[in-house]
Amino acid sequence: MTGKWHVLIVDDELDLLESVAWLLETEGFRVSTHDDPRQAVAAICDGLSPDLVMLDYRMPWLNGSQTLRQMRDCGLTAPAVLVSAMASLAAESADAGFNEALSKPFEFDQMVRLMRSLLPGGRAPSAGMA
Repeated sequence: MTGKWHVLIVDDELDLLESVAWLLETEGFRVSTHDDPRQAVAAICDGLSPDLVMLDYRMPWLNGSQTLRQMRDCGLTAPAVLVSAMASLAAESADAGFNEALSKPFEFDQMVRLMRSLLPGGRAPSAGMA
């Protein structure tokens, strides 16, 4: 274990997935990504244990709420953030088990502040921390 917070991001938009992952890594996070929610669920069921999960709502095969429910059924206890361009989903996100919702498009700094507020200790360690 490197001491970095581990974030799992699930989004079918590859450009967004890759850019957010890269930016989070520069902020000192350890990042896992999946563009297929079914693979993300399988990873959780196989023992992947992130500190925080960030899920897009609109994805093929499973939406963000369905994905989170299946992850919770496999034992995921980490906080979860719903990411969606549909503002109407923010109110429904708590009912689906999400801790917070983030509307697309979002500012990167806003996303990092939200994520840090959900993590134990309130902030991620710096990139150089071991």
